[in-house]
Amino acid sequence: MKEKNNKEYQTLLIFNVLVFVFFTGLFLLGSFTDESIAASLYTPNSLVAKIITSCGVYPFFAFAVLFTGVLCEGIIHSGLPKPVKIILAAFAYLIATFVGFIGAGALVDGDCLGSLFPALNRNIPVIVGLCFVTNPPLLCLGFYLGAKKKDDDRLIKSVICLLVLLGITYGTMEIFKGVFHRPRYRLVVQGFEGIGYIPWYTPFHRAKEFIESLGIPKGEFRSFPSGHAILSMSMVFILQSLSFLSGKLKNKKLILGIAGLIFSVIIMSTRMILGAHYLSDVCAGAVISTVFALIYTVIQHQINNGRKPNGTT
Repeated sequence: MKEKNNKEYQTLLIFNVLVFVFFTGLFLLGSFTDESIAASLYTPNSLVAKIITSCGVYPFFAFAVLFTGVLCEGIIHSGLPKPVKIILAAFAYLIATFVGFIGAGALVDGDCLGSLFPALNRNIPVIVGLCFVTNPPLLCLGFYLGAKKKDDDRLIKSVICLLVLLGITYGTMEIFKGVFHRPRYRLVVQGFEGIGYIPWYTPFHRAKEFIESLGIPKGEFRSFPSGHAILSMSMVFILQSLSFLSGKLKNKKLILGIAGLIFSVIIMSTRMILGAHYLSDVCAGAVISTVFALIYTVIQHQINNGRKPNGTT
């Protein structure tokens, strides 16, 4: 069994390294050809692209809520004192509510469903309503799936590892977007004086000026890196985490990872078609998530090869 786990681990490492090399190569290509590629792909009124891109980020948050439900189940049925279990479960529920709220907001954002239905964009009542409609089923499903695996003492460690990594992934995305202020291609083509194409590595210091003087949304200066790419590419290791909950998926981590990769590539393509990102933007996002996928693979391998309380492996 251990030899089989090691072989799967090596296969997943090779897969992630190949993905990393592939997107790094495309990132370097995009660094020199971004403008021409963007011009050839730009189709701002593509309804199909708008529909597909709307599905790009919400799965990240939905799975985070679902696995928080798994964590809640593990806490409630743990051997911890009852007051501690209540506090930890309540804290996990609050985290799930917060994540669900962010996810609902991302779903109706101007770059997702808000592009199809502008009235939804930043509509707090709609966001709150979506959160209360989607969160309970996801939490209950996670709780149910966790209960079916309650004898697996490694499950909680694996879930905590996943949730922490998802939090770090989201935080990393926000940090990068707060540092770079690259104008999106769809903004560049509008012809505002002083807003032209710039490579990702060229600092742009006038974003605040244009936001205040022309009323341009702040998000139009958050092209690099692509948040859609970072969050959708996270599906590579998020989908692999389903193997925690189903014996049928236990040996299908590579297939699940490939499914996540295909999903991400489709989402990244729509981002370029709509002029929301350049090739270097989406590839940088993919590289960032792939690094986390590698970290995830290493940590999960250590958890799976850890010793159980009875001393067996």
